[in-house]
Amino acid sequence: MTDGETLLLVLALIYLSDCLVWVGQAAWAFTGFWTWRLEARRASIHFAALRGGFSTLNPLPPLGTVFLGQVWPLSLGEKGVAPWSRQSPNPGPAVLPAPGAKFVPWDAIQRVSVEEKKLRVNGELFAVLCSKAHAAALAATLETLRHTPPGERAAAIQRVVRRELSARRAKRRAAFFRRATAWLRVWCSAVFFMTFFLLPFAYWLHGDNRRFFFVAGAVWISMWQVAVEFFCLHRRFYPKLRAERWQHLLLSVVLPHYAIRSLDVLSKGWLAGSHPFAVAAALAAPEEFRRFAGRLWRDTVHPVPTGETGDGAEAAESFHAQVFRPLLREALGEDALAGYENPEPDPVEEGDEPVEPAAPAHCPRCHTPYERAGAPCEDCGGIRAM
Repeated sequence: MTDGETLLLVLALIYLSDCLVWVGQAAWAFTGFWTWRLEARRASIHFAALRGGFSTLNPLPPLGTVFLGQVWPLSLGEKGVAPWSRQSPNPGPAVLPAPGAKFVPWDAIQRVSVEEKKLRVNGELFAVLCSKAHAAALAATLETLRHTPPGERAAAIQRVVRRELSARRAKRRAAFFRRATAWLRVWCSAVFFMTFFLLPFAYWLHGDNRRFFFVAGAVWISMWQVAVEFFCLHRRFYPKLRAERWQHLLLSVVLPHYAIRSLDVLSKGWLAGSHPFAVAAALAAPEEFRRFAGRLWRDTVHPVPTGETGDGAEAAESFHAQVFRPLLREALGEDALAGYENPEPDPVEEGDEPVEPAAPAHCPRCHTPYERAGAPCEDCGGIRAM
């Protein structure tokens, strides 16, 4: 293998490793592979200790787009905010608070700040979000709510949650993103083609002579075009994320795989202000949305026990029962809820050999069958089977 072939292989491996996205424990990656319709994916490779894992992306920039969405990481109450919620994806443990985080009354909040994906309240770690943009958006929401008069705070919380569940808002923002990034997608695709097809072909024809370096220079100019286009769009989309903008700009003019995946850096946090339900309703295929919405509603009706007590547990339960669940029911509509609150065991069809008796009990969240009723489901945090 020649030096040029070795370099191309190393570059291809690095690029493929960059086609992974980190998905938190309570988050989904909405990705598209061969159509504009997106699929909701959780981490394929999961690391429990790190509260997340990796999900794969489409390696072809003309076809790939990823939006990250996360269930409510906080519970907003009239008295204060708790650093966890009862909106936990299934299967898996409850969304527990970050180490050391605890319930904070509204009048005790002096400062809300963001450090990368970490949300800090009064300088202390309060929550870890799925993206930097989500952390910034949630910090702005907390700042707004803490300055809201106490008598108007309950209505303000309702408006925030209703806005995040709006499929119309998510669809409108996704359409704007696609229009605004159309030329960036073209340039990313051009860099991809030139790096992995045109450049190796030029090396095969001419070796490392002057003509090859002309082609390499054209690739570098295209990388600069992507970097400048990305910088302008990022400043427009995320004006507060200055460090991320400059870091990616510098890397994009040196390493081609950073330039090729520039669209992902922009898209990850673009729909962070929308709940995954809204993203699925706006961008997923009808069958995919029905599957996702049914699972989300089932998890909402049968939340995982958190084991927390005190004001934080009271705020989490109040937010779940009085705010999130009623608004999700409103967004879904009564006709779509049939069959999810009390799932029945899977029917046994006649003629199957051997015929096994129907299970007497099923977990209400993950539908795991049990030999006896009342058995706890270990995957769902001890919920008793129905």
